[in-house]
Amino acid sequence: MPVATASRVTAAFALILLAGCRDSTLGSEYFPLTPGNAWQYRIERITMDGAHQLRSLIKVGAPTPGEPADLRSVVTLDGQRSLYKVTDDGIYRIGLQPAHGPASAEDAQQQMVIPAKLALDQQWQDRSVTAVLETRQPPFESMYRAQVSVEMHYRVASLDADVTTPAGVFNNCLLISGRGTAESDLGNGIGSTRIEVNNTEWYAPHVGLVRMERHERTDAPALKAGAVVMELDNWSHP
Repeated sequence: MPVATASRVTAAFALILLAGCRDSTLGSEYFPLTPGNAWQYRIERITMDGAHQLRSLIKVGAPTPGEPADLRSVVTLDGQRSLYKVTDDGIYRIGLQPAHGPASAEDAQQQMVIPAKLALDQQWQDRSVTAVLETRQPPFESMYRAQVSVEMHYRVASLDADVTTPAGVFNNCLLISGRGTAESDLGNGIGSTRIEVNNTEWYAPHVGLVRMERHERTDAPALKAGAVVMELDNWSHP
């Protein structure tokens, strides 16, 4: 799963926190894209088929000759690259290069990760694709996964949130919450249904993403809900 899902998955830090001025901190302070930075996550995916535990190790790759200077890549162990662009407006995920096979249209969709300037209750809109609405269906127990584009409404919910993960306690975190709904005909015996997505992300200063929770649900009895929780287990910033 890309650390950008991931829900929805990932510029060097120049932390400037002025007393009384937390509503103007730089977004890149919470998303350090210095080459060599690495994060290890514990991931739990919950679908109608049960819960599955995963581990993910990602690392900011070295600049690739010929690529734009504002481009950053986050690489998984199997070679998948999530591409990010650092602009004056914020940090954007601009694409995904799978380790094997061509990228899909959704992989090439540009999404804002963090705005450059942050203020409490700041809001913006973007799109996301459902990731954990899946189940096995008869007669041969084939896997069915609903991948629906949902318009998300994001909000800076806090600039001083605290969160505990396997890697420790993190204070003064940026907390971003997102919510979206969509109507879609999923077919496959499920039919037309309303989909609701709730996404919450905690970013710690100098560290990056430390926790993410994503919940997806429908009102269809055959495909009720799914969730994914990602927690930081360890990190290293050379």
